[in-house]
Amino acid sequence: MLEREVPGSVLLALTAMFSAMHAALASQPGPFGFRSWMFILAPVEGMVLGPGPGALSAMIGGSIGCVLRGEAVILPIVAFAEPLGAASAGLAIKRKWRELLAIYGFMLAAYFIHPYGRALPAWCLWDIYIAFSLLLISPVLWNKAFRASALIVLARVRKALRLPMSRTWLKVPEGAELTLLAGLSAFLGLEADVLARIFMLIPMCLYALWGIDFTTLVLWWQLGAFSTPLEGLTGALFSAYLIPPIFTALRQKGIDCPLT
Repeated sequence: MLEREVPGSVLLALTAMFSAMHAALASQPGPFGFRSWMFILAPVEGMVLGPGPGALSAMIGGSIGCVLRGEAVILPIVAFAEPLGAASAGLAIKRKWRELLAIYGFMLAAYFIHPYGRALPAWCLWDIYIAFSLLLISPVLWNKAFRASALIVLARVRKALRLPMSRTWLKVPEGAELTLLAGLSAFLGLEADVLARIFMLIPMCLYALWGIDFTTLVLWWQLGAFSTPLEGLTGALFSAYLIPPIFTALRQKGIDCPLT
């Protein structure tokens, strides 16, 4: 089936729709210490609309939601972090690993160059380390040549061990690859959002502008070490469940996602 080019008016309407949904979710404080309910939608925006429109949708919706829930003081962080998170999810679903490595690498380097980045508890960023590690190995895991070679090696091992063999175990279940990629993309996007907030707070010195002392930052880091990984995992599971049927439905109409 030939892919249909998405008209600009349709893309604009979808961007506006996602912005409105993002604003509605972002206006409500999230459960279990989550920042807001936006975490279930932001990665989806990037994966469906693409990095650019997804970032725009998240910036508009996130900014409106931030003001509506009475936290306009953190608007500079929200207007940067949520669009970057959505764009990162869009880059991941498109397998733009180099761009994502540059984003993660730059912000992590800036954080650890800052004196506070070296003084704050390093273990509290354990979920970001996992995301960065997954990002490092993703170009290999999603390389067709590597996977083909791995399957050949596995087949030879099973033959050498005289284990039962069939062609079915060599095949990846239909839709499984997209499910895994959607979950990974959402996790990388949400962790990029978290890292962007840290980048704004520490290397960009918003903590000093807002008069936040070091003791308070340590407390925030320790609390975040438990809430943000749970947020990332929940968002990843939600996207892994939602994205495959969305992509399949649009593909049946001749529309390939991301839209841009």
